[in-house]
Amino acid sequence: MADEPTTAQWLLGGGGLVACGAGLKWLVEWWSKRDERRQAREDRLRTQESQQVQGLNVRIDQLEDKLTKLTVAVNILVAKEFRSDPHSPELLQVQAILGDAFPLHLHVPQDMIDAIGKLS
Repeated sequence: MADEPTTAQWLLGGGGLVACGAGLKWLVEWWSKRDERRQAREDRLRTQESQQVQGLNVRIDQLEDKLTKLTVAVNILVAKEFRSDPHSPELLQVQAILGDAFPLHLHVPQDMIDAIGKLS
């Protein structure tokens, strides 16, 4: 046991002081670069998020376009069916399915029917 150096001998003698200095140097460099690493990580995440938002905006625009086209198509078919049979059970089914999202006003006031009759 006498052959083992004390802590003070180890630090001042062999490479202990050099090892502690190298460790301290590494710690200081790591600590100083952590802000750079954090900033790079945040920039990378911000770029990914921006790309995802742009992709979602494109998809929303496509869905809105499809929804507009479907709404026009349904209105055309409903109008045709309403002209041929205003009391059609299919019209009531369509009205029940579409509900509040796309309300169908199937009731035509009598004065409008009379005015249309005069035009025909």
